[in-house]
Amino acid sequence: MTFDHVRTWKREFEASGWWHSFELPDGTTIEGRCNLIGLKQRLANFSIPEDLTGKRVLDIGTWDGWYAFELAKRGADVVAIDCWDNPRFYEMRRMLNLESRVDYRLLDVYDIAPETLGRFDVVMFLGVLYHLKHPLLALEKICSVTRDLACVDSFVLREPHEAELPFEGRLVMEFFETDEFGGQTDNWVAPSAPCLAAARATRAPSELPIATDGFSAAAALAASATIASKSSFPNDGRFRSGAVTR
Repeated sequence: MTFDHVRTWKREFEASGWWHSFELPDGTTIEGRCNLIGLKQRLANFSIPEDLTGKRVLDIGTWDGWYAFELAKRGADVVAIDCWDNPRFYEMRRMLNLESRVDYRLLDVYDIAPETLGRFDVVMFLGVLYHLKHPLLALEKICSVTRDLACVDSFVLREPHEAELPFEGRLVMEFFETDEFGGQTDNWVAPSAPCLAAARATRAPSELPIATDGFSAAAALAASATIASKSSFPNDGRFRSGAVTR
């Protein structure tokens, strides 16, 4: 299995110093590893209202914060969390004048709970799942604080990654023992798209159908999939909602 594109991403990120790209209030643009077109298309995969006034949003694994800031611009009160203190986040929050709208906290995904954060109308969980040793536990943690919409996006296995193993329709997950994922040591698993869709229903079957299609909004995201789990979750932490995978 080859993940040479991951090494390319790392070089591009190191060259710019930013993972996300940003539009500044004066009209200038900071170009990061992920371009604005791809970021906006990725966000558009989810049915998030343009007006989020009065809504609470949680952005998990915020990195330098594009999704947190974009949803704050729509009127939401945002809590952005990550497991390391990224100075780029503070810098961009100041440049965008969003210090009063976006609360940044150092918090591990496994510490997410209603008691520590409260509940949120929208939860963003993009590009984090495959970094975790315990992905199913993480999904349950996300569910526990979600009132309406949980947005999950993850790297997934596709046939181009391993031609000898057909992943089409199979609930499989690849485990990375050391640095098999493009030389990185902070990636643990890669589910197939059907596995990712099934994982969001770990404790209860879905009551709505799942639609799948190819997702290629940006070349860098051609091997990802998204799930939108919508409607209110019961208090026992079970997923009971429709999913859309792309």
